[in-house]
Amino acid sequence: MTDQERFDVLYTHGCPVVQVTGDLDLTNVGEFEATLELAARADRGSVIVCLSRTTYFDSQAIHVLLRFAEHLTITRQRLMIVTPRGTLPRRILEIAGLVQAFPMFDDLHQAVAAAHEGQAYSASEGEDRRAYRE
Repeated sequence: MTDQERFDVLYTHGCPVVQVTGDLDLTNVGEFEATLELAARADRGSVIVCLSRTTYFDSQAIHVLLRFAEHLTITRQRLMIVTPRGTLPRRILEIAGLVQAFPMFDDLHQAVAAAHEGQAYSASEGEDRRAYRE
């Protein structure tokens, strides 16, 4: 992993947020997975993954997100993803058919508000709010 790729756990209004900066691929997916697990230990009901600063995103990252979401259901938590429309990660998740699998948000403020409301819905601009089904 170079200096440009980073995974940080931040807390925004008490919600754990995994901020992904740079590329997310086979070379660093293990570190990403470890960072997700660290964020889940906070046990706040939701873990938000922010992909707004992600420059590359591959199938390995998708597999990690799917496994992590399944793990969170066991601990009665949920995965929420911030990925603005028009970004590469959003497009890849759309192509993979996963926009209905995870609650997606255009910005972090929407995701944090939904986490505090105890809801996980899609709040992307121009979309209806959809209930998240585990």
